Amino acid sequence: MKSTQQIWTWLGYAGLLPFIITTLMIWTGWSLPWLEPVQAFISYSAIILSFLAGTLWGRVLSLYSVDNVANLLILSNLYALLAWVSLLISMPAVGLIALAFGYFSLLGVEKSCQNLPNNTSYRQMRVRLTFVALLTHLMMLLHLATGGLR
Repeated sequence: MKSTQQIWTWLGYAGLLPFIITTLMIWTGWSLPWLEPVQAFISYSAIILSFLAGTLWGRVLSLYSVDNVANLLILSNLYALLAWVSLLISMPAVGLIALAFGYFSLLGVEKSCQNLPNNTSYRQMRVRLTFVALLTHLMMLLHLATGGLR
């Protein structure tokens, strides 16, 4: 049976596939009649950002002794709201920027919480996953900025 670390590593990297596939769809012009790649990218990104923000709850609730519990719980909700608002914005570039900011800043929040459990391999994976997610956000923004989809 696979170890828990192998499972969360596999799931983490597999979670990049929708980012990569929809980005490739935009850049290659590949389309499906039932899928709008930019909207698929933004909605998936919003869901993943909300999921990652929710993991703060689990970490905090397992450690009541953390000094900034209230701040982390509020931040978790603010990230989920940011993700939701990014879905409502009618300008995809603005939604992409908001989501990219969310990923970047959430990684910083996790890093600054020295009193939360620190798993080095998880943190390294989170940095790599966030880098790829931010790279795909940038690629989507570049496509939109150079006359791609409106």
